Amino acid sequence: MERPILTIIQAAKMLQVDPNTIYRWARAGKFPASKIGKEWRVLRSDVIKFVESKKRRYQLLSESQERELITALVGRREIPLKLEYFGEGADRYTSFTHPAEVGGESEFEIIKEHGKKIVGKLGNKHLNILDLGGGDGKKAAYFISFISNFISGYFPLDISRRMIEITEDTVKSTYPNLTLEAFHEDFEQGNITSATYYLHRRYQRSNLILFLGNTVGNISDAHRVLVNIRESMTEEDFLLVGLAFFNPKNIPLREYNNMGMINWLWSYPEKLGIEKKYAKIYCIWNETKRQVEFQLEFTTDWKKMLGGNLLQFGKGQKVLLGISRRFTKDNIFELFAKAGFKIEIFVHDKDNALVLCRPHEWEKRI
Repeated sequence: MERPILTIIQAAKMLQVDPNTIYRWARAGKFPASKIGKEWRVLRSDVIKFVESKKRRYQLLSESQERELITALVGRREIPLKLEYFGEGADRYTSFTHPAEVGGESEFEIIKEHGKKIVGKLGNKHLNILDLGGGDGKKAAYFISFISNFISGYFPLDISRRMIEITEDTVKSTYPNLTLEAFHEDFEQGNITSATYYLHRRYQRSNLILFLGNTVGNISDAHRVLVNIRESMTEEDFLLVGLAFFNPKNIPLREYNNMGMINWLWSYPEKLGIEKKYAKIYCIWNETKRQVEFQLEFTTDWKKMLGGNLLQFGKGQKVLLGISRRFTKDNIFELFAKAGFKIEIFVHDKDNALVLCRPHEWEKRI
């Protein structure tokens, strides 16, 4: 008969670790044991919960994310691009040099040229910097240099824990005394009031939300995501968005088809068991939609069971790994107006644009 209450030695045997390890965890409050007199005791059910919590922590996908992936693959022949940033995919993404046309790299120059103008529009108010999908954190760190005297802290929000770690390391190394808290969330799935409301209450400051690097251009339904953000803001908050600007004389297919980019795009397919011997990855330009499309094409038949579902693709079938849309000025103003934003500043170079905006007051939009 299994005992409901265990000693440390019994718990250690159950977990197949050294008892001293359990004692150390218990004293540090990292293991669910209780001291009764001079002896430690632990519930068997708590040991099982402890194992399950560690299992969930190191699983690549949550159950809802796995369902989202299967639905996308079976229903649309698509792997959501956001999954490429999980685990070592984050390190791959930040390890290669991004050309100016890729990932909004020329935003540095736009910020340098117009940074003071943007800060002036913010009104020299103290703000919380909430950074959505901040990448390696370098753009946020550079922008903070213009506004460092007026921020209460830096707060990255991302679906990828590893991406958050990279972002935090960059900002911490540049601003070691800056208040920093992270939010592990998926801003594509709904509003982010759990972050914005908390920051308002905790720091009594308005929020400046950064959404740089053409992240909005990597999302198939940019309008929905901007509405999610809009619904998470008060009329005192600001949103600074980076977008890839449409330049008909410079469609950067060569830049997107570089080895660093392709190697990064393999990050999640490889986790699914789609090895390079089964498929190839390349980027094409969709003239109708004005977007770069990242495609995986099977070079042989492939199948695998995932979550009780049979994933099966034949030779020549394609899976969409992501997009990078290019916006015209008219596209941008229409997109933000429909999402409920008033554009305060719009600046651009030949490859990228920056938009500083605020939510419309609903009375003025009737």
